[in-house]
Amino acid sequence: MSTTPILDKFAAVEITNASRISDDELAFCTAQQALYEMVLEHYRDTFAALVQLANNGARLMSEVAADNEYRYNGSTYTRYREYKIEADLQVFAKDNIGEIHEKFISIVIDYFNKKYGTAIEQPEYKMLLGLEKPTEPSHSFYGFREISDEEKERRRVERQAYEDAVQEYWYNIVYSDLDYNALLDHIFVSLDGSTFSERAEQEIKDGSRKASMLRWEDPVYEIKNKKIVLDILHPRKSWNDTHEVDLSGNGYRAILRALTYFDSNKGQTQTYSSWLSRFTGYTNYERDGIFSTHSVGSDKVESFRYFKNGKFEVTFDSHTSAKAFAREYLFRGEAGDAAA
Repeated sequence: MSTTPILDKFAAVEITNASRISDDELAFCTAQQALYEMVLEHYRDTFAALVQLANNGARLMSEVAADNEYRYNGSTYTRYREYKIEADLQVFAKDNIGEIHEKFISIVIDYFNKKYGTAIEQPEYKMLLGLEKPTEPSHSFYGFREISDEEKERRRVERQAYEDAVQEYWYNIVYSDLDYNALLDHIFVSLDGSTFSERAEQEIKDGSRKASMLRWEDPVYEIKNKKIVLDILHPRKSWNDTHEVDLSGNGYRAILRALTYFDSNKGQTQTYSSWLSRFTGYTNYERDGIFSTHSVGSDKVESFRYFKNGKFEVTFDSHTSAKAFAREYLFRGEAGDAAA
């Protein structure tokens, strides 16, 4: 049996993407796809049941209307009210199914970002589904009485078409499925021809080079034998004359990540967890010994030292390593003298 051109194209995408990721990655994507579809099915079944219950309630109240209504003092009242069930398509699409689509996207994108240390942005699920909310007609009510019957009818038809299109839009959000292949396509387009490893390396270098540069494009570091001293921290003195330092800045953390990447021979794209626990945080106090030399027990990076004036000193195993790190991961300025 032959397949349609669209199905042939989709199958080709699956084969292409499967060849661009590892078996473990493919297994993760297919497992998450199955879980996502099962959750969607459960929510859709629940919504259908709610709609059915709401319809049953409305039908019952219609059937008993004659016995349920009574008049008092010229007004009509009902003895029993219909039990209200929330079964609004728009609300369900926004508050439930939309969140499931977004969660599926974040699960897959985060998996690859965490594995490779990249920062690929999450796409909008509506974009991936090819959905765009209809534009409401801009009709002014001013002078409505003076327009012709033909114009009134034209506006009525236009308004009805808009309302039908909006209903179809929410319906498509509820009853359309994302496919992990669309997410992989987004990822590979974002990589722009690079591999995951190449993208991670470039992001690491961009972050550390930016952190080691002032606004007027001067390096904020110097090399002293096998040490690099960076002026990138934010020290302060508390009310009781005790020194503190903030080790939560993006620039400082970018340097730690670059040091990890360099120390691990480009095998570790995220900052060592031991460094994160020991050397990051909003407030680090003098009384806790932060302004001391800290051995880090790594290969090419031997120790860190923090100073009360905001300088951060990194000691390498050799002058060669210090120069190599500065040359590849730090901003060098126009003349490039800082990494000499």
